[in-house]
Amino acid sequence: MKLISDIINDLVDDQLSFSAALNKTKILATRIGNSNLLNWVNYELKGYPNNDSLPEYRKTHGTILGDFINGRHQVSNYPIPLPEFGDATDSQLRQFSLLESAATLELFMKNENPNLMFRFPENIKNSLEDMLRRTNGPYFQLLNIGVTVPIHFAAQALSAAKDKLLEFMLELEKEFGMETEIEDLKHNNSKVNYIMATTINNTGDGNLINTGKESHISATINISKGSKEQLEQTLKNNAVDQADISELLTVIDMEEPTPTGFGTKVNIWFQKMLGKSLDGSWQVGIGAAGTLLAEAIKKYYGL
Repeated sequence: MKLISDIINDLVDDQLSFSAALNKTKILATRIGNSNLLNWVNYELKGYPNNDSLPEYRKTHGTILGDFINGRHQVSNYPIPLPEFGDATDSQLRQFSLLESAATLELFMKNENPNLMFRFPENIKNSLEDMLRRTNGPYFQLLNIGVTVPIHFAAQALSAAKDKLLEFMLELEKEFGMETEIEDLKHNNSKVNYIMATTINNTGDGNLINTGKESHISATINISKGSKEQLEQTLKNNAVDQADISELLTVIDMEEPTPTGFGTKVNIWFQKMLGKSLDGSWQVGIGAAGTLLAEAIKKYYGL
């Protein structure tokens, strides 16, 4: 498909903005009706709404700096020694998140300032000021405080996103061929989602990491008890065919789970899916397949 080739060419051309490849990927995602790909592209184009939706390649930890007055002395851009909060709180305070659009990150890289700074909100600043007065005296005044990272972190985040998109496009081309049509991709969105899960979203919620026969398998699956919509979406995101999903949704409420399994009909479906994993017709490793299916069904039943 020419569109996939165009995107690959844009990604390897260092003279082009990353937004050019993202916009063409948005066209592709819209034409094949793939909401997962479209959501990721829109976040990269427009920015991420919060940390919960932010991929790991846009997160890091920085140094806490601030400006303060203590008596007659004023100090700017100085490392602030914080009280002992414990590892979890300290890590949260030092986390630096790039929520901005890819185009904004490219502008950051042209900035003469060698660092990026996120200033803490007023309520956090005031709380830290009260704590710091206990060790620095009553005349200590914290003017501002925040976490800073080197400017090259923006370049690293952009590079990671470009590399993931390039790997995704190359895998699409490898799986479907250079002459594939829009309709081929549209009818194989489960495979497209699987390729996305192993390239772009390989550290995100609901996706499995399975690299190597003996590797550790972990899955974070968010399904509310009794939510068929969330169960269906989780299975779709992990390349389960719609026919198999429909079969499970038909039988899953026919029986109650037992101490030794999920009920006869669901167990038969479960075993069939493991068979598909073994023979390669479902492109998920056997270890990851068992983890995904067991956790998804348990969450649905509220176990």
